[in-house]
Amino acid sequence: MLMNKQKSLDFFMNKQKSGTYESSEVKVKGPYDLPEGWKWVKLEDVVLRVQYGLSKAMNKEGKGFPIIRMNNVTYDGRLDLSELKYVDIDEKTAEKFMLNKGDILFNRTNSRELVGKTTVFNEEGKFVFASYLIRVVVNRKKVIPEFISAFLNSKRMKERLFNMARPAVQMANINARELCNIEIPLAPLDEQRRIVSRLEQLIARVEEAKRLRKAAKEETEKIMQAALHKVFSRAEEKDWEWVKLQQIARISAGGTPKRSIKEYWNGNIPWVKISDIPEHGLVLATEEKITEEGLKNSSAKIFPKGTILFSIFATIAKVGILGIDASTNQAIAGIQIKDEKVVDRRYLFYCLKNFGLSLLNVGRGMAQRNINQTILKNLKIPLPPITEQKEITTYLDKISETVESLRQLQQKTEKELEMLVPAILDRAFKGKL
Repeated sequence: MLMNKQKSLDFFMNKQKSGTYESSEVKVKGPYDLPEGWKWVKLEDVVLRVQYGLSKAMNKEGKGFPIIRMNNVTYDGRLDLSELKYVDIDEKTAEKFMLNKGDILFNRTNSRELVGKTTVFNEEGKFVFASYLIRVVVNRKKVIPEFISAFLNSKRMKERLFNMARPAVQMANINARELCNIEIPLAPLDEQRRIVSRLEQLIARVEEAKRLRKAAKEETEKIMQAALHKVFSRAEEKDWEWVKLQQIARISAGGTPKRSIKEYWNGNIPWVKISDIPEHGLVLATEEKITEEGLKNSSAKIFPKGTILFSIFATIAKVGILGIDASTNQAIAGIQIKDEKVVDRRYLFYCLKNFGLSLLNVGRGMAQRNINQTILKNLKIPLPPITEQKEITTYLDKISETVESLRQLQQKTEKELEMLVPAILDRAFKGKL
């Protein structure tokens, strides 16, 4: 099958025996005007060779040759070798798929939004490439590989590739013929080199800004942790009473209606999963909803607004508060305070955020860490007088508001940074860089 594909691909590319493609370079009209000295051409006009990758069973044990897969190509056009796999093939087969420096790798099959990820291979060593990638070898007398890769990763091209991608089984696809038919802006070689050099400088600055933003985000999360520690580390010193969670609250878990019965889903009852609990804790909406029938025919139950949520499977100790009446899945326990004259709701929320992490040491299960309701019910927490609880809540709420404001600012700047590289690329290929 692979050989037939390659034969038809070779025929399409009209190769000579030398392996080069003889282009007619018919005048091409592009989507916008270019600077003087530039021109629109088809990708096929600057290509010597295109090739589909190798389809072969892979291993993680390092047997054979390292193989570049679609997962190794990042959305922004970098090559990530952190999770390499290998193929155990003979030298003759490997030679056919061996990558050379300057080879362009185009992700032809993926989810629709990821089809078209492109990078340039410039690594040392012997690497082959997988079947969901297309190797593109360009004529370097006409174009620099990095120039083509950067263009294919630009915002305008990502939008076009998204629209070009043809749906397949759970995937989308762009074949070599469609790829080679794409119009590209061809600048003089010296201008290409200048643009590529400038892009590398600007993208390096953006990556550094992202690194600093990530570090700032990590520091932001430490602010709340430090505040919680400051409050609750004084429990012994202040001689607060210690109680088991079950003494002050009723605890029960949710459930999941059968997925196979469609009448149980897409109803009006919010159904909370762990991913629905935001960092600030207040749950106001859910991704999925169930029906009354789904509720009746499962262990799911409706928890009233104000119920504290605590995750007990997989991601242990994620804490939230329902801002709506809602059901939950079995990975979340609902905690309802018995007497609000004794326990302040927000105090218990913060208490669980602090002491709940101690349950990580008793989490059970090999496939995923989990705890049962008995372990949660026996969790011991400090219980100061209600007036002191409210004072603690006021203090921690102010810290929480500050942290949330920082999170929102960071999310905004993260989005701005993500948009910056495509914007730079768009300017570059209009001759405005």
